Amino acid sequence: WTRRHSVHVADALAWALHRAARSAEALPYARRATATGYRDATFLYHRGVIEKAAGHDRAARTSLTAALELNPGFSPLGARAARAALKDLEAAR
Repeated sequence: WTRRHSVHVADALAWALHRAARSAEALPYARRATATGYRDATFLYHRGVIEKAAGHDRAARTSLTAALELNPGFSPLGARAARAALKDLEAAR
């Protein structure tokens, strides 16, 4: 991140931090990856999963729904995981 600021780097860093159990630290980068208006279902999915892990359930529902609306088949595993996460969020309401 110190060498290059782009939506792709922000998303990759956010996802790496999340996978390292540092979701609160990842969230600002996930938000940066989606803040410019660049529309990528994977970025939205990553943001939603990170928001869910950070306890931001409403935001997670919004991001995960947006990912699936943008491209319901963006990734065979990711789309399935997004649907499962949405189901978990709805059950927790």
